[in-house]
Amino acid sequence: MKKIFIGLIGLIGLSACSSENIVLEAFKVYDVSNTPCKTALSKTETRPDFFAAQYEQPTTLNMELGKDGVARCRLEDVKGNCGVKKIYVNCVNQANRLILLVYNNPVEAPLDCICKYDVDFKMNITAPGNYDLRVYYARSDMKYDENDLAYKGEVNLSAGKKTSVKLNSEMMLREK
Repeated sequence: MKKIFIGLIGLIGLSACSSENIVLEAFKVYDVSNTPCKTALSKTETRPDFFAAQYEQPTTLNMELGKDGVARCRLEDVKGNCGVKKIYVNCVNQANRLILLVYNNPVEAPLDCICKYDVDFKMNITAPGNYDLRVYYARSDMKYDENDLAYKGEVNLSAGKKTSVKLNSEMMLREK
């Protein structure tokens, strides 16, 4: 009887560990793709009023959670140097805090212009609910600090509902 009891406790312990891993690995970003440059702006060659109006438009993050637990996300009008080729999104999660890192490879030859890109990605979300969302424009090594914060706020993710937030309009992708 003792062996059965000890075996049951061991099984419960193992299942607790595996469910803890599920919680820790709740958010995963995949299928990241970005558009080519949609709009190119140059401080020297674009009319100043048009440049200012376009530059001041904030990046928008749209998230829609499907019934399958997959959030389809789009960052619209991400500003970056025209030399950016590939934009990446990664995710860090801590309890109910969802941290998105947006970054690119270092720009080899920065150009004298700014482009706007759209970035699409999917993210697994195991449970709908309210999340403390933070979006950082990180360095190419995925390191970031509070100066890189583009958005901080609470979002509600529920199946079939589209959630949109505006990022800091002054932020753009890093060149290094």
